[in-house]
Amino acid sequence: MATQQPYGVYGYRFQDPPELPIYQLFATGYQEVTEQDYYWDGMKRIDGPLYLFQYTVSGFGHFRLGEQTHEIHAGTAFLAEIPGDHHYCLPRASDHWSFYFVLFRQQHLHALWNELLQAVGVTPAFEPSSAVVRTLQSLYAEARSNRIRSSYQASSLIYGFLMELLQSSTAQQKEKANWPQPIKQAAAFMEAEFHRLQSLDDVAGAAGLSKYYFTRMFTQTTGISPMDYVTKLRIEKAVRLLRSSSLSVEEIAYAVGYASGSYFSKVFRSRVGFPPADFRLAKELPSIDRLQFD
Repeated sequence: MATQQPYGVYGYRFQDPPELPIYQLFATGYQEVTEQDYYWDGMKRIDGPLYLFQYTVSGFGHFRLGEQTHEIHAGTAFLAEIPGDHHYCLPRASDHWSFYFVLFRQQHLHALWNELLQAVGVTPAFEPSSAVVRTLQSLYAEARSNRIRSSYQASSLIYGFLMELLQSSTAQQKEKANWPQPIKQAAAFMEAEFHRLQSLDDVAGAAGLSKYYFTRMFTQTTGISPMDYVTKLRIEKAVRLLRSSSLSVEEIAYAVGYASGSYFSKVFRSRVGFPPADFRLAKELPSIDRLQFD
């Protein structure tokens, strides 16, 4: 964990034109509670509508959402919408609960918040050294030092924090070392055979799984479908060939696994934004030697 920071809570009420796409910071804090009367009911609060992210540093608390109660221990956070059918409290079995929190106004955040819930879940876990926790601590430090002086600055800090949250959800998926062995085998097979793959049956066979189960498992593990993974490999190879070879667009299409140059051009343009021929000539765009598709 970073150097221990003093406790405190800091609130903000910047006045902004409602039409501006500004993410509004309502409050941020670092607290330790030890009294058993610490209890917040999401249906009775009058400070909403708000979104809450709260990360436990030590001790533990309870977070009930609907019919399910979660113990929120060190390294675990919870996300809550206010008002909402939830409560969080210090249970009798816990002698203290220390945590960082940040509250955002809901305006302009609805779609992004729903995306976060889908990506990280309601009670995600983060290492103390993770970028999410470091960014949360930095936001609090800015507030404590009285360096958040405008709604634009606050919005930028919130955006940075929410992007770290979203990025954390894909970090595990992108780390191949964490993939189950059948998915590693399938990925290796696709990387070697993408230019001549005919169907997913062959890939599923390499993983030792049925096509349906393999497709679901691969998508859950990596964040993209098997065919999107194959397309990614093909376009990355095509970029290298366009820049480093004299092969025609039609020849490159066949080399990376497409049956026709016209279909390859359509796929290439949808992924890169330009037709292959224009990309090769660097016509009206910067010269790019390698493109990464995540």
